[in-house]
Order: sequence, then structure tokens, then C-alpha cells
Amino acid sequence: MKKSKIVETHKPCPKCKSSDAYCTYDDGHGYCFSCTKYFKPDGDEAISENNPNAEYKFHAHRGISDKTFEFYNVYTEFVNDRPTRVGFIYPNNAVKFRSYDKKEFLSEGPMSEAGCFGTDKFDAGGKETIIITEGEYDALAVYEITRGSAAVVSVRSASSAKKDCTRDYQFINSFRRIVIAFDGDDAGISAAKSVSSLFDFSKVYWARPTRFKDANEYLQASAADEYQKLIENARRYAPDNIMSTYDEFAKSLVQVDNDVLATYPSAELQTRLYGMHRGEVIVFKGPEGIGKTEIFRWLEHHILKTTKCKIGILHLEEDNGTTVKALAGYQLKAPAVLPDSNVTNEEVIKAIKKLTGGSEERVHIHSAFDVEDESSFLDNIRFLVSAAGCDFIFLDHISWLATGQDDDDERKKLDRLSQRFKLLAKELRFCMIMISHVNDEGKTRGSRNITKVANTVIHLNRDLISGNETDRNTTYLIVEKARLGGKTGPAGSLVFDTDSYTLREKEREDEIKIPNLGN
Repeated sequence: MKKSKIVETHKPCPKCKSSDAYCTYDDGHGYCFSCTKYFKPDGDEAISENNPNAEYKFHAHRGISDKTFEFYNVYTEFVNDRPTRVGFIYPNNAVKFRSYDKKEFLSEGPMSEAGCFGTDKFDAGGKETIIITEGEYDALAVYEITRGSAAVVSVRSASSAKKDCTRDYQFINSFRRIVIAFDGDDAGISAAKSVSSLFDFSKVYWARPTRFKDANEYLQASAADEYQKLIENARRYAPDNIMSTYDEFAKSLVQVDNDVLATYPSAELQTRLYGMHRGEVIVFKGPEGIGKTEIFRWLEHHILKTTKCKIGILHLEEDNGTTVKALAGYQLKAPAVLPDSNVTNEEVIKAIKKLTGGSEERVHIHSAFDVEDESSFLDNIRFLVSAAGCDFIFLDHISWLATGQDDDDERKKLDRLSQRFKLLAKELRFCMIMISHVNDEGKTRGSRNITKVANTVIHLNRDLISGNETDRNTTYLIVEKARLGGKTGPAGSLVFDTDSYTLREKEREDEIKIPNLGN
């Protein structure tokens, strides 16, 4: 067969009645998997000189029926009546060829960006359950065993599993039950853990093979009923969370040493809190209008400038453009958010590129969340951490998630969300930093649970009506809670510089010297 690459699939054949079995190659020639005819680049004349002895058919083998091969549009190539290889066509038209009797592979098309095999055979959320296997043959075997009762897809391999499922995240997450049916070897178990982290654990199940390595081996061993029971009895996935051995204790100490993700940009805060950590929930609280969002910009810029961490920004009350300009303003030390700043859009993008070291993967800004749907909101945070790799999530502000509800409903929702944020941060080991408004008594508005679940609570205060401009622009910080071994108490103050439109630690020269007038 000619070594050109497939560029289009599922096209109607110019000769037979097939509506989707024709494909074209990068040299212009075409081939129909239905009538097994080759065509010249002009498409007018059928030709056979490219491979005169090749035929393509839905061929039952490895315990899988021809009907299942037809459903997945998987053809077997025959040369001189002998099967030679099998072609698995992915949704993006990439094709993986596997030798019929050897475990040898060849691919054509953009296979590295293919995602999961079989997703084009099912409607999103069209069935109760989706089953994800570790190989194409296993996907066909599971579909055969379950008699089509579930959507069954496959990752390209264990090593690409997380990347493939990330690419097809929305499709997979549309099903109410996600069953991971990877191989039972170490590579399969490791891949299953990485894929599980992408989704809400309440909907993730593991079907771990025991007697045989994978689904196709069960099918070929006439143990289909046994594998069906594995699927039916799949257990809800739970992360490893029990330590018992000295080795595990030792590993936990190493983990603690590696927990610090970034320092605070304030020497006072850093001295008291020893940095920002994995699994930590930090709450900044204060009255409305004192500049809590500005604190976030100050932190976000510092983290991007001093670490290689990735951050997810959820500023629910501002548009994405303002967020981008504010970050750039800290880099430029200029009021980029003001309409008369004379900072151009080109300068903003250049500043962002410099701040992120030229990596487009370091900042992920989201604002268009459905705040009414708690599960969807949490899924988006899970995606930012597990798929996008964010080490920090900045949420401004948690109170917004329950705005407009009755007092009791608001409290209950904020109680639930704060608890789930805490569990998510601990599970996925990212740092969650939130803003919360306070009531007239200085308590977090809507729910006391917000500060109860937090590891660190920092109270902010500013005299908005002072007659002195420096006082009006000075924010005072008090560490009210420091569960990770820090120290509570006053943590200095920050001054907003009206020239550069940035925050900085208050220095001695910022103090107004009052002359001693005597008695």
C-alpha cells in the first residue's frame, strides 16, 4: 500500500453507494473501504495498480464480531486472502494501523492530537455510563461484552491517557458514570489514577481486571460473563489516603518539605506564614471596597514573577480584559487599567509574555462560570488543576457564589462550597486562595464555615475616609489564623502607589513625620 498519509475520512465514495467509507491521501489519490477501489487524484478512473491484491472488510477476530468492527468502522486489510493489518480510525481522521498477528504499529495523520478512540460513535451523555479502556481492541471487546449498553472509548496508550482524556474532557464528563477499565499492570494502574483526578470522584469507578490482563483477553478466554461482572461491580474510586508503614511516613516528610509553592511578596507575611503551600486554603477577608482584589493582583504577579507555578484566576466581578490589564500593569508599573493610561494593547500583551516567560500555559483566566451549578463550578476548578496543571486557584470572591439567595439558603450553600473547596485542595494538592466579604462584626459574610475550613485567615482593613491620602491608601494586614505552624498577629501594611497603580510594603519613608510642638 502506498506510504502516503490519510488527510480526510468518512467521505462518500465516487463509485459505490457508501456515504462514509471513502478516504483521501495527501498525494491526491483515494480509497474506498466499502468497494475496495483505489482512485487517481482526479477521481475519474478507478485504479488497482497501487495494491492490486488488497481487500478491506469488517473481519471478526479476537472474539469480536464483524458487527462490532462495523460499528466502530474498523477494517482489516487482506492481501492474497491473508489478513495483514487492522486500521483504527480516530475522530480527527488519524489512523492507527496494527499488524494482524504481531504487536506492531504504524500511524497516519495527527495521531498525537487524536484524543480518545470511539468518541465519534456516541452522543455526549447519550448513555448512563462511559467505559474507558487502554486500547482499541479492548474498547471493541467491552462493547461486545456489554452488548452496547454503555459508551465505550479508548485512550491511545497508558502514557497518553491523561492527555487523551483531557482533550475529550467535556465529552467524558457528560456521562453520569465514568468507568475506568485500564489494564491491570503497573502502567495501567498509574494511568487510571491520573485520569481519575480529572473528574469528580463521586462519578468515577474502577473495573480492575484480576484473572486476565485486559478485556480482550477475557473475551478470547470465553470469560465474557466474568468481565461483565467486573464492570457491573466496579468500585467507586478512592484516592490512597491511609499511611501505615515507616516508608510511607518518611515519604510524607519529604512531601512536607516540598509543600511550599511560593513565598509571600511581603516580608512580614512571609515571616509569619512561611510561604503558600500545597493543599492550603487561604482566606483574605475584609469590608467591601478596601482593595481585596488588588491584593490578589499583587499576589498573582509575585507568583508568576518568582516561580514557575501555573495559576487559575476566577475574578467573578470583573471582565477578563481588566484582569489581563491589571496583571500587565504590575509588570509595567503603570496604571494599565485606566482608560487614559496610554498603555497600548500591544504593550499589555508584551508585558504578559515577559511575566509568564513566554509560556501560554501559566495563566488561565475564567469568569463565565454558571455560579448556580455547584458541581459544574467545582468541575471547572478540578479541570484547571488536573488538566491545566494550575498550582494556585484565586477565587474572587466566594460570597458571589450565593448572591441573591435567602439568608438560610446562602449560608447552607457557602457552607457546602467552602467544605468542598477544602477537600478539593487537599485531594489535588493545590493552593486555594479566596476572598470573602465580612459583616459589621468582622465575620465572614453568609457563612462562618469559610474561615473554619481555612488553614490561613488574613484580615484586611483600610481607613477609607481618612483626610490623609497615605492613610487612605494603606491596607493593614492581621493574620487571624495560621494552622500550618505560622504565627498570628499584625503582619504589616501595604501602600497603594497611585503613580504605578501597584501595591507595595509600607516603608519608613511612607510615614508622615509630625513635628514635636512641645507642651
